[in-house]
Amino acid sequence: MNTQWFRHGDAVSDGSFDKWWDTYGEWFDSQDQLFSGESGIQRLHAPDGQVLYSKRQINHFHRSLGHPFGQPTILHELQAMQALAKLGVRVPKVVYSAARKTETEWQALLITESLDGFICLEDWYAQPISADLRQQMIQQLANTIGRMHRGGWEHGRLYPKNIFVKVTGEREKTVEVALLGLAKSSHRITAHSASKNDFEQFKQHRKPMPDEDWKAFVTAYRDVMESDYAP
Repeated sequence: MNTQWFRHGDAVSDGSFDKWWDTYGEWFDSQDQLFSGESGIQRLHAPDGQVLYSKRQINHFHRSLGHPFGQPTILHELQAMQALAKLGVRVPKVVYSAARKTETEWQALLITESLDGFICLEDWYAQPISADLRQQMIQQLANTIGRMHRGGWEHGRLYPKNIFVKVTGEREKTVEVALLGLAKSSHRITAHSASKNDFEQFKQHRKPMPDEDWKAFVTAYRDVMESDYAP
């Protein structure tokens, strides 16, 4: 079988892909997209108790100016995750990622660690929240999205389900924000072009964020974007 390989991370053997490809868990999210291939996510439970997420794709491609004929979507998502991590944006830690072309199809894998303690913004707003934590979350969200946009990256799916929040500490609580769902991200020439579509998309789909919090986010976000340094 003729196989083309694309890898991430430490040096691996061809057997590493087979090991992960043949490791199955419960379906966490699955979809069969007729025009863009097959894609789904499984939840894996490692022997040490760690929870991993395995995104598996077959003939699923992302097209851009740099790849007019398409590249495996997982490789594009991996590049975005690596870029955002360098910018200081919290994203899931990658355990393994690779893509291979067999004689009949493209197969791609992205294995990530779970974001322990994080919940999506929708679930976060569904629980009782103090005014202080709401203010902290809004500022951290503005910092996170602003850092991404100032680095020239557009998320592409900036919905509450792809924004995750974690509260740590007992007496002095602090808020962390992480981003997921970067398959449709794009690198733009300017911060403004990276921001434009994301901002309008988040504005349209921001519920359950109340109007008061949205207004506070807009103010904090604009301060970050207009500041002389990246937060």
